[in-house]
Amino acid sequence: MKKQLAAVALGILVAVPAHAIEARRLAADERIVVDGRLDEPAWQRAQGLDRFWEVFPNAETEARVRTEARYAYDDHSLYVAVKAWDPDVAQLRAPFARRDKVLADQDMIVLFIDPVGTRKFAHFFRVNPRGAIGDGLYNEDSGAEDFSPDFDFEVVTGRFEGGWTAEFRIPFSSLRYGDPPSKEWSTMVFRNWPRDDRYRFSTSKLQRDANCFICLNEPLTGLDQLPSARFLAVRPELTVRNVTRRDGSGPSNRETDVVASVDMKWRPRADVVVDATINPDFSQVEVDAPQLSGNSQFALFYPEKRPFFLEGSDILESPFRALYTRSVTDPAWGARATQRSDTFDGTALVSRDEGGGLVLLPNTYTTNYALQDFKSVATFARGRWQAGGATVGGLFTDRTLEGGAYNRVAGPDVVWFPNAEHRLRTQLLGSWTTAQPVGGTLVKGELASSHAFLADWAYESAKWHEYVAVEDVGRDFRADNGFIAQNGYRRIYSETTRKFVGAFGLGEVSPYLNAEYKTDPDGATIYQQNNVGVRIVLPRATTLAIEYRPNNLVGVREGGGLRKREQLFFMIDSNPFPWFAKLYSEIAIGDRVDVFNNRLGKGAFFTVQANLRPHPRAEIEYRIDNDHIDSREPVEGSDRILLQRVQQLLAIWHFSSRDSLRAIWQLDSRRRAPSLWEDPVSHYERYETVSLTYGHRRGLNATLYVGATVARALDPDAGVKSYQAEVFVKGSWTFDVL
Repeated sequence: MKKQLAAVALGILVAVPAHAIEARRLAADERIVVDGRLDEPAWQRAQGLDRFWEVFPNAETEARVRTEARYAYDDHSLYVAVKAWDPDVAQLRAPFARRDKVLADQDMIVLFIDPVGTRKFAHFFRVNPRGAIGDGLYNEDSGAEDFSPDFDFEVVTGRFEGGWTAEFRIPFSSLRYGDPPSKEWSTMVFRNWPRDDRYRFSTSKLQRDANCFICLNEPLTGLDQLPSARFLAVRPELTVRNVTRRDGSGPSNRETDVVASVDMKWRPRADVVVDATINPDFSQVEVDAPQLSGNSQFALFYPEKRPFFLEGSDILESPFRALYTRSVTDPAWGARATQRSDTFDGTALVSRDEGGGLVLLPNTYTTNYALQDFKSVATFARGRWQAGGATVGGLFTDRTLEGGAYNRVAGPDVVWFPNAEHRLRTQLLGSWTTAQPVGGTLVKGELASSHAFLADWAYESAKWHEYVAVEDVGRDFRADNGFIAQNGYRRIYSETTRKFVGAFGLGEVSPYLNAEYKTDPDGATIYQQNNVGVRIVLPRATTLAIEYRPNNLVGVREGGGLRKREQLFFMIDSNPFPWFAKLYSEIAIGDRVDVFNNRLGKGAFFTVQANLRPHPRAEIEYRIDNDHIDSREPVEGSDRILLQRVQQLLAIWHFSSRDSLRAIWQLDSRRRAPSLWEDPVSHYERYETVSLTYGHRRGLNATLYVGATVARALDPDAGVKSYQAEVFVKGSWTFDVL
C-alpha cells in the first residue's frame, strides 16, 4: 500500500485523522440567523477549518480554490457555515433543481455528519449556490449514497465579492445519534467545482480511488449536553381523485375516490425512531423510469421511493438483495422501529399487505411470477454490530399468507476493511418456504429449504482496481420479501483494471478485463463472458468506454443449449456544459439473444439520457431505450423479431424553491413479426401516459399536489383499446404533538 490512511472507526487503526474540529456552543444570549450572510459574531468566534484537499483530478494536493467551514450549536440545532471562494463567480453553475437533484454538473457544498463517530454511516446535506438541496444517508459498507430519506433541515445561500456562502441549520431531531450521545462525532465538508474539469475538494485527505470514503472524516468534538431529541409528529393526508375509464367504444365509467391516511413518527429517545402508517397513499411518489421488458430474461429492479419505507433504508442493504420493501405492494398499515448507536444499528418493520402485485419465483434460466391475489403480513429485520475492523450483520424476513403458508429467510453477513484499499464481504442465507406456486398463485404446500452464499473482495488503489466474487445459490432458495431474480446457480466473477493517470495527456486511460462464469448446481454452463475494454477520462467530467465482448455464452432455457454471442459496446458519460447538464449513452451492436424463442439474432441496443437546463428555472430530462432483434435466417415477410422502445420526457418549471409545475410523457411500444415467435404474440402494442402536476412544498411539514393524468393502451390483436383520465388533489400537514 503506497500510503496508509486513517482508521475506519472501531478497528482499522492505520492512522488517526490529523485535525479535530470543535463545534462552538452558543452562549445563552447568542443567536444565529440562517440568512447566508455569516455576519454574526458567533461565527467569528467559532473555529475555522480552511485546509481543503483536492480529491480529483489530482489527489492529496492542496485545493486550488479556497473554502472555509465553521461549526456551532445550541440546545436545538447544529449550525455549519461554509464560505466558498471562486476566482470567477460568473461561471457558477447554480440552477433551480428538485430536491435530491443537486448533482455533479453543479457547484455544490456537501456536508457529511456522522453523529455516532464510527465512520460507518453519515447523513449528508447538499446545496448549490441557488439554494437547491439534496440529502440522504451514506453507507460505508456498501459505498452507496441513498437519496431516499428526506430530513428536516434549513440552508440558505448568499454571495460575497469573490464567492458564495452556505449556512446550514440541522435540528438535532433530524440526526440519529446515540443515547447517551457520543463525545466525538465525525464530519467532512466536500465541494464540487465543475469548470473545464470536475474538480472535487474535501476537508479529508482522500485518495483519488479507495474502497472507503468517510473513513477519513475529521473528528467533530465539543458537542456536550445535547438534547434528548424526543418528539412525536403526526402527519394526516387526504387524497381526492376522480377517475374516468373507457374500454374500446364502450361507455365511460366514472368514480370518485377519497383516501384518508395518517403517518406517525415518534422518537422516544435519541437513538430510536418509531414510524407507523395507516392506509398510506403513494400516488404522488416520483414516477419510475420505464424499462425495456419485452426481451428480459430476469425480473427488472425498481428502487424504493415511498416515504414510509425509507427510515433506516441503508441498514437493509446487504450483499444479497434479500430485503426489498417494494415487495409490499399495497400496505394497509405498517410499523417500524430503527435504532442507531456507536456499536449497533438495526431496523425492524412489519406491514399488512393487501396484495395486488406479483411474487418473484426465480429459477436458473428466468424469473417466473405468481399473482399476489392474497393478503399477507410481511416482516423485515436487520441488525449490524461494529466489531473491531468489521461490521457483523444479520437479517430475518418472513412473509406469512392468510392460511398459514410462509416464506422465511435468515442469515449472517460480515464486512471487513483491513485498510482503505481492501474490502472483504461474505453472507450466508437460508430460506424456508411452504408458500408454493399452484395455478398461478401461492398455496400452502410442502416445506422447501435452500441456501444462498456470497463472498467478494474489492481492491482499489491509484493504479489497480480488482474485484472478485463467488456465489452459490440453491435451486429452492426464495426471498418473497427480497429481490432475488435467479436461483440454482454457481458463479465466479472478476474485474481487473489497470489505471494510467495522466497518460497521453488525458485524465486517465484504464484498460480492463471482466470475466464471468456461471453454472447450474450440476456443473452445466449457463453463462460465460470474457470482455476486454478501455475507459478514457476526458475533461468536462467525460468518460468514454469501448468494450469487445467475444464469444459470450448465454443459456436461456433448460436443455436448450447455449447461444454464442459477440458484441461491440460503446459508452459515454459527460457533464458537458451548464445548459447541457448530463449526457449518458451506451450502445451494444452485434448478436442479440432472443430470450423468448431461444435463438440468436442480430441487432443493437442503445440508450440515451440527456438532462438539459435551457433556463435556470427549467429542467428537461429525456431518456430513450431502444432494442431491436432481426432474424439471421432468411424469412418471408418481416425479419424483425422484436423492436421495443421506451421513452420518458420530464419537464419542470420552478416558480420558486417551493412551487413547481411538472409534466411527464411516457411511451412504451413494441413491434413484432408474430410468424417468428413460438407462442402467439401481438404484432403491435402501445402504452402512453401524460401527466401534469403542480406541487407546493413548505419544507417537510406541508405539501400540496394538484394534477391530472391521462393513460392510453392499444393492442389491436388482443382487442385492447383503453383510456383512463384522472384528476387529483393531495395534501398533507405535519403536526408536532410532543
